[in-house]
Amino acid sequence: MNDTGNGQHIMAEGLGTKTTAAGGLQLRVVAPEGLPLRERSDEALMLEHGRGSEEAFAELVRRHQKGVLNYTYRMVQNRHVAEELTQEVFLALVKSAQRYRPVAKFTTYLYSIASKIVSKEWVRRKRRPRTLTVSGWRGKDRDREHDPLEHVGDDRADVLDYFERGEISEAVNEALQYLPEHQREAFVLRRFRDLPYEEIAEITGAPVGTAKSRVVRAERALRPLLEQFREYV
Repeated sequence: MNDTGNGQHIMAEGLGTKTTAAGGLQLRVVAPEGLPLRERSDEALMLEHGRGSEEAFAELVRRHQKGVLNYTYRMVQNRHVAEELTQEVFLALVKSAQRYRPVAKFTTYLYSIASKIVSKEWVRRKRRPRTLTVSGWRGKDRDREHDPLEHVGDDRADVLDYFERGEISEAVNEALQYLPEHQREAFVLRRFRDLPYEEIAEITGAPVGTAKSRVVRAERALRPLLEQFREYV
């Protein structure tokens, strides 16, 4: 994982800077003592967890578990696998806690871990014999009543009934499988996780211009597949 941000120091809420002996800048977390966990920045919580706080880690999970699950599901198109990968992401977070340094936004750090874990899953899939199609096992494991995914669309989607929201989400996921993996990832990080292109570039290891191009190409490819939902997507 790239926790150095390729030399870029990204400012984040709750962070300040200090000058190192070498003359460079390093982020430092400003977290007033006694500040409730829910009011602390992600970076401060991660540092606190590195010092042994399970409560700080639980707060990070509360904030980000749904987002990571959303991301992994849209990447691998299988709910059971997505749940396992999400657990791997947070386990990796635990293992790296004492090495963590807030030199970039926490979401960059978190989704860099998630991206690498998803990439490993893609490699495993290519190596194993294929006995079921993607849509085959995805159709059987959906459970709308406990669907972890956020529905897509703007405020107008709120007036849709539950069935229609589920239909849109299924249509989007069906369409995503036709995208190349690198385009799918850039699109999901931008449109579903709302990350800036600079952050997507760090996570995926691609130039900013390439990240933007991947999103544009993904949108162009998805548009005819989602034509009937264009009012909401």
